[in-house]
Amino acid sequence: MALGKLRAVRHAFVAAVLTGALLPVVSTGEAAAATTLPAGFVLRDTNTGTGQYQLTDFAYLPDQSVLATAKNGRVQWVPTSGTPRTIATLPTREISDIGLVGLAVAPDYATSHAIYITRSINVTGGFVFRLSRFTVGLDAAGAPASLGGEQSLFEVPGISEVHAINGVIPAADGTLWLSIGDNGDFTKVDPGALRSQDINQPYGKIFHLAADGKGVPANPYYDAANPASTASKVFARGFRNPFRMTIDANSGLPVVGDVGWNTWEEVDVVQRGSNQGWPCWEGNHATPGYSTLAGCAGVPNQAPIFEYQHGTGPMQGNSVTGGIVYNGSSYPAAYRGSYFFGDYVTNKIWTLRYDDQGRLTQAPENPPVFTGVGGPVKFAAAPNGDIVYADILSGNLRRLSYSAGNTAPVAKATTTTDPDTRTVSFDGSASVDYDNDLLKYDWDFGDGATAADAGPTTSHQYAAGTESFTAKLTVRDPLGLTGTATIAVAPGNHTPQLTLTTPGDTAKFAVNQQVGLSATATDTEDGPLTVTWTSAVRHCPSEATCHSHPGAGGTGASFAQPFTEHPDSRMEFTAAVTDSAGVTTSKTYTAWPRQHRITLLSTQPAALSIPVEGGVNTALVTEGASFDVEASPLGTDGVSKFTGWQGGPTDTTWVVTVGTSDLTLTANYDTPIDQRYNGDAALRTTLGAPTAAEVTDGAVHYRAYANGRLYWSAVGGTKFITGPVLDKYVAMGGLTKLGPPTSDTASTSDGAQFNDFNNGGNVGSIYYTAATGAHAIYGEIRKKWAALGYGAIIGYPTNDEDGTPDGIGRFNHFIKGNNVGSIYFTPSTGAHAIYGEIRKKWAAYGYERGLGYPTNDEDGTPDGVGRFNHFSLGHSIYFTNATGAHVIKGEIRKRWAALGWERSYLRYPTTDEYVTGSVYRSDFQGGYITYTPQTGAVDRPW
Repeated sequence: MALGKLRAVRHAFVAAVLTGALLPVVSTGEAAAATTLPAGFVLRDTNTGTGQYQLTDFAYLPDQSVLATAKNGRVQWVPTSGTPRTIATLPTREISDIGLVGLAVAPDYATSHAIYITRSINVTGGFVFRLSRFTVGLDAAGAPASLGGEQSLFEVPGISEVHAINGVIPAADGTLWLSIGDNGDFTKVDPGALRSQDINQPYGKIFHLAADGKGVPANPYYDAANPASTASKVFARGFRNPFRMTIDANSGLPVVGDVGWNTWEEVDVVQRGSNQGWPCWEGNHATPGYSTLAGCAGVPNQAPIFEYQHGTGPMQGNSVTGGIVYNGSSYPAAYRGSYFFGDYVTNKIWTLRYDDQGRLTQAPENPPVFTGVGGPVKFAAAPNGDIVYADILSGNLRRLSYSAGNTAPVAKATTTTDPDTRTVSFDGSASVDYDNDLLKYDWDFGDGATAADAGPTTSHQYAAGTESFTAKLTVRDPLGLTGTATIAVAPGNHTPQLTLTTPGDTAKFAVNQQVGLSATATDTEDGPLTVTWTSAVRHCPSEATCHSHPGAGGTGASFAQPFTEHPDSRMEFTAAVTDSAGVTTSKTYTAWPRQHRITLLSTQPAALSIPVEGGVNTALVTEGASFDVEASPLGTDGVSKFTGWQGGPTDTTWVVTVGTSDLTLTANYDTPIDQRYNGDAALRTTLGAPTAAEVTDGAVHYRAYANGRLYWSAVGGTKFITGPVLDKYVAMGGLTKLGPPTSDTASTSDGAQFNDFNNGGNVGSIYYTAATGAHAIYGEIRKKWAALGYGAIIGYPTNDEDGTPDGIGRFNHFIKGNNVGSIYFTPSTGAHAIYGEIRKKWAAYGYERGLGYPTNDEDGTPDGVGRFNHFSLGHSIYFTNATGAHVIKGEIRKRWAALGWERSYLRYPTTDEYVTGSVYRSDFQGGYITYTPQTGAVDRPW
């Protein structure tokens, strides 16, 4: 009861936090704890306008403003400065932990204005979970103002009001990643949670979808004939509530936080086709109450890379929120490349590291160093890479910045002068902050007048008298660093007029393509002026990390330079003139690269990278650029081997040059199945040609061929199954029932075909003969059969292991020639063999319902003449060629035993126990024994 109560309280708390209904519990929990951060880190809050207990998700737009969602269906636009506003309120079922919970911005938002939203919706007769694509409507100023054009891409019925549809991630290749929970009842052991294990049910899954909502061909259960089927969409299964997911930029694999039930929270690097084990497993542990369900028999468990236990201790928590890998440059080196994730109930954030194969290489900090941080329910990256999270407790976005790594902004300013009014217009909008922070603009006009926080543009009228001043612009970032620029001002002087002729704002350039410009300049006071040219390469691994490399310069009416080969770069060409009063005018043209997307794919999940692009596996790259791409020698499964690039070298590194269109490069990996099939000519003859793609089912891979299948597992290696043995294996449920094969299909000396299997340490086999068919034998019965020499004594099984009518025992029947045998097992008696005439007699008495279960294998008597079995109800059957098989029971059996069994003068029984009058009697070769309650058992010779 105590555990159940604690579990109910915990889940009530989780649900209530999401509905905003349990304020007293929040106020007494860890949410009130003081914030602690590592030295140098600060939290910067942005109000989303959603209010407390409503903020569920957010995403940055290209202009650095934000869209944020509220659980009750509101979609907020949060400008870079100013007040958030509601742009839509969508119909939403808001209860427990369902509502509007997921938001993502399409990679092509700048042109499509498309976003994706996941939410719960009431419909006639119930409710559904839906993923939709919307189009953002803009106002006259170009700001988000509405949502329209809803297109439903994925919709499933709602069953329970927890563990529902979660996050969506639109990938650069146009596909979508989607997560959804088991939709089970958390208050009890709910057999419905087994939906997570069924690839034909859309719950407890990670999906990989095409743009139209159908499955992608690379999915492990994809059916080309039915791409819209649930199975075709499944990438991985066995999740309870995969709350928040990211796609690792290196391996292309999902990384999720899966919310636990009784005891464990987990973080998973999700392999293609993996099974995370829920509800049969929670973390690395069999789930009490679930693991004994029939549907959990043989369910594998892909171990998480990290798990933590429920509680309030430093390394404990109650509801994991999956995070992201930090790929910025302002944090200390110890955090770069680390995965940040949190627990929103206990208000903390950890980091960990994992390798290219999804294995933990650095455990989370113990104790955690980010605590009292609010309730993180979604992590994302700011434009400069800073970790930002949605704090549901406050309704704020909280940005984790490193003040010691902050870069000072650079101030830039130009002027234009109206000498008739002595008014100078100042423009500081070219100022930059390499952390991509919003800047404040403070102006000092040089005549004693100032304008604090006046924005990037302003103007000032100078009094008559003095003809020159030195003005100054100071720009400030949110962490207090500043940059300054001085500007020569002559209020009575005309500003030089500069005309710049460029290739045009829409022009794009390939590597080494000439960028040519020209300019003319005149000044009212000085006449024609000489133009001075400067150039720079602006390298921008991200917009937040841009930095300049000075280039060539010159003077004259024209200037040209070849476009840079520097990756992720644009070129800036500035024409400048200065008149005799010291007033400068300049104009800058930015030449943008003509880019194409390069995408790295692999035939098996593997870590692929474009090193020059920071190790990601897809990027926009300038036409004509040459760079290297790299493939890991091993796939993420640790066993698939790189064999070469399709159309390229066999080395893992390939130097490529981008042509005039998008480029997709595919790395070939031979799985262990490929390796064996390609390296074994005899096996290819046996199996024939492949008939389907390789399938991943949890930790096991298999592939179908014309004449059989090849299976690979860590426990069995690569083994093939063919013929009737394969037919039986598939009919029984294959991996779920018996586990993967540990032997090839082989033949015994007397012609039987068989495969051995291993299901979590339980060894089983399927044996086939033309006379018996194919049947499975495993566990204790198989051990007994093996101890008897397999088919040597009692032959081969004629049925699959089955249960006895009383529900206690298990059995297999066998046949060797005309001799029928059996092995029966119960936990109390063990497994024992019974066959021949003794078995016939036992069968005549009703098997276990008459005499009980055998307690020994059929054995020979000490005199070498007879055979016998004892049984659990205190009876025996003895057999000799001379006497046949007979049952001896109860008190008569005890008397015979006391006399020395068959070594006594009575020797062997010649009848079963029978009743004559009111007397029980058994006859023997040397006499008989009678029994009545009055006399007891009495023996007499003939």
